[in-house]
Amino acid sequence: MLRTFVASAALLAGALPARAQNSYASAPDTLRFRETTRMNMTLTMPQGEIPMSMEQSAKLSLVRLPGDSARAWFDSLTISGKTPQGDIKPATDSALNRMFKLGLDARGRVKNVSAPQWPASLMGVTDLSHQFDDFFLRLPTQPLKVGLAWSDTTALTDSTADRYSRWIRSSDYSVLRDTTVDATPALVIGMKQKLGVTISAPIPGQQMRSDAQLTGEEEGYFVFAPKTGRLLGRRRKGKLEGPVKASGAMGEMQMNQSMTYTSEMDAVK
Repeated sequence: MLRTFVASAALLAGALPARAQNSYASAPDTLRFRETTRMNMTLTMPQGEIPMSMEQSAKLSLVRLPGDSARAWFDSLTISGKTPQGDIKPATDSALNRMFKLGLDARGRVKNVSAPQWPASLMGVTDLSHQFDDFFLRLPTQPLKVGLAWSDTTALTDSTADRYSRWIRSSDYSVLRDTTVDATPALVIGMKQKLGVTISAPIPGQQMRSDAQLTGEEEGYFVFAPKTGRLLGRRRKGKLEGPVKASGAMGEMQMNQSMTYTSEMDAVK
């Protein structure tokens, strides 16, 4: 499932064509990606540790439209996991081809205008609504070249009648080297992030809600083709941990949550 990134010592940063653009292509053709994310989580409670795991594999399509807008959808989606209640593998067919409406500008900044209403089979298992929040590399204003470094900080708050989340990402990027992907000249861009997460939501199937405060770090890299303005791939891994409080009519319970994850994404034809 992984695309091979072939490093090329023959390519130099200055060898990219002069017309190379430092922005995402605006052509209205459909971009397609394959992504797999794996997560392992441990809840530490007074009576011991509870391990859980989850894996999500998807094929996604996105088309840019005039006015820094875009539409996106899942072409395929598989979710599986292991929980204290047993293995889970929810039905996902009814989540396919449901349309995201996005704002997506030339620098890769995404605004989630509206997300689909997801089927009941996925409620309490995963939240797909923010699939594209940090999907794209955030490009700098300077021309990309080997050795260039820049930073970016984003904050995203999402609130409904019974749910609240806030993500803060402080990211450092640096252009590491040249590469080629299927004969397309590209750049490998390293990424390191510090993350802060606040989440408050009901606990599925119980008259309780959870409040979590998590912090952590993430690292990885993007592969971006300046000539074509296309994101060709992304790899990342990270860890989040912090306290979780579950509260309801029966009282409160304090826990600690630790989560590690990896994600692999490639553009496909």
